[in-house]
Amino acid sequence: MKDIIIDSLKYSSSNWVKVLLLGLVVFLVDLSDALSFLGGLAGELSFTIIVTGLILGIYQIGFIFRIVEETTHGSDTMPKFDKFWNTFLHGMKEGLVTVIYFIIPLILIIIGVFLFGDLIGPNPMDIELVIIIFVLFLASITYLIYQAAVLNMANHHGTINSAFDFKRIFKKARNMGIKRLGFIYLLTVVFAVTVESTIHDAVTSNPFDLLSIISALLIAPFILIFIARTLGLINRTLEI
Repeated sequence: MKDIIIDSLKYSSSNWVKVLLLGLVVFLVDLSDALSFLGGLAGELSFTIIVTGLILGIYQIGFIFRIVEETTHGSDTMPKFDKFWNTFLHGMKEGLVTVIYFIIPLILIIIGVFLFGDLIGPNPMDIELVIIIFVLFLASITYLIYQAAVLNMANHHGTINSAFDFKRIFKKARNMGIKRLGFIYLLTVVFAVTVESTIHDAVTSNPFDLLSIISALLIAPFILIFIARTLGLINRTLEI
C-alpha cells in the first residue's frame, strides 16, 4: 500500500494541466448546480445550465473511470481529454450501475426516516436512529461490493454485465482483503467530506470566491485522480 500511495501521489501531480482541466469540469458542474437555482433566470436558460452541468458531470465520472480502467491495464499516464462520446458512455454506465447498487439502501432510508416513524407512535426517535444505523451499515457493505464491481468493470472495459458478475466480484473483494477495502472506504470518506461537503458547498454558496475556485480547480481533481489511480493500482495486483 505504501508503494501504491507514493505512485498515486506522483501520478496525480505528474500533469497539472490535466488536473486543471478536470478541475474546470468540476467547477463548472458545481457552478451549474448553483446557478440553476438562482431566481430571475428564464426557464430556458435554467434548463440549459442544468443540462450542461449534467453532461459535464457524466463526462467527469467517465474520465475518472478511464483512469481506473487504463491503470488496471498497465497505463502509467493520465488519459487525454479526448474520446468524448466513449468517456460519456463510460460515465453513463457507471452512473446507472451506481443507481442500481444503491437503490435498496435509498428505499430503506426513505421508508425508515420518512414513513416508518409515523407507524410507531409519538416517540420514534430511538427506532429511527436504529434504522439509520442499520441503513448506513447496509450502505457501507453495499459500497464495498459496488467498488469491487467497478474494478471488475475496469477489467472488462466498462461492460455493464461485468458489474453484476457476482462470482468474480466477490472473489475480487476477498482477494482485496480487509486492509485494502478499509483503505478504499477511508479514501471515499475523505473524498465525501473534502470534496462533496466542503468544496462543493463553498462553490455553490460563493462560486466566485478565490478559495472556492482554487479548491475546485486543484484540490478536488487531485483527490479524484489520486483515488482513481489507487483503485486502478490495487486492481492491477489482483490478477482476476
